[in-house]
Amino acid sequence: MVLDKALFKKLNTFSNNLCEIYNIEKPKNRKTLCIYFETLEKGLELGEINSLFIGMTLYEFITSKEVRDRHTTARIFEDIFGDLIGVKATDTENRSNPDTTETIRSYDYLCNGLNWKVSTDLSTNKREKADHKIDNYKLSIKTLKGKLYDIDGNIEDSSFNGEINIGSLSHRALFLNITNRSLTDRKGGLGSASQMTQLLNEIKNDGYFDEFKKRINDFITYVYEDDILIIFKSGYKMDITLIPSETFVQAINKVLNPPYEITDFTKIWSRWENNNLRINYLPLMKVIKEQKLKYYKYVLDLENVYKEKEFINNIEIIYNLIDEKIEDLL
Repeated sequence: MVLDKALFKKLNTFSNNLCEIYNIEKPKNRKTLCIYFETLEKGLELGEINSLFIGMTLYEFITSKEVRDRHTTARIFEDIFGDLIGVKATDTENRSNPDTTETIRSYDYLCNGLNWKVSTDLSTNKREKADHKIDNYKLSIKTLKGKLYDIDGNIEDSSFNGEINIGSLSHRALFLNITNRSLTDRKGGLGSASQMTQLLNEIKNDGYFDEFKKRINDFITYVYEDDILIIFKSGYKMDITLIPSETFVQAINKVLNPPYEITDFTKIWSRWENNNLRINYLPLMKVIKEQKLKYYKYVLDLENVYKEKEFINNIEIIYNLIDEKIEDLL
């Protein structure tokens, strides 16, 4: 616990040292963040000391077999990431609904006679998206359970959670007046890809599919303006994918049009749960690659930390000194 606290306290120092040694800017936007991840990849490969400390922290608290199933790893990663780049998670701030656009407000007429507005729903959805704000660069962070790699790079467990909770998106706004069905999650038309496929086929047959596509574009362009950082907790590997916000919007728009089918869309846009939209990583990445859209991918080889014998021996010495000191106090 004492060493853990010391590590967390020093994370920003390790990160700053890394930037100075490799002569790169501290992360403040997409470009500098990508360079930072590339540098950390290289630092781990070369056994650079600051990279080793960062990698050890990520393994011990986020990706290891012993901790990666814990729900708390998502928040711990946000804290670690914030310490590395010198910012705090945005959920520590008081949030207010962001301004809406003229395009979004133009849908409010649909709510005449109702006690809610499309623009208010979507503004509330957008408010909760960004996990970190670096200057004006906003980032939404998602941590998922990936394949489990051992220290030799072998796969111990091939199970993979590719479902991403990308937060709330008002389905009542999206489907208002383009279906007569009373929609809910689970078994109410929105709870699975098969239910979504059936619903969208009905909307297409009723002649409202173009309106649905228009709303999808307008709504996600407004709500999902933050880049998406996806972290796979894979034991001795940390797989990182950065999807730019414009890539996400383009991919969704592309898959709603030929040659893609409705089922291709619902493989990605699969279901709502408690008003939170769930999408699937692998089919999303398939479309992104097919359409040659921009994305960034990195793999942190955390096994390199534990193959640096001198480093690990020194860490064990520190642990033993702490243990001896505790024994002295008893």
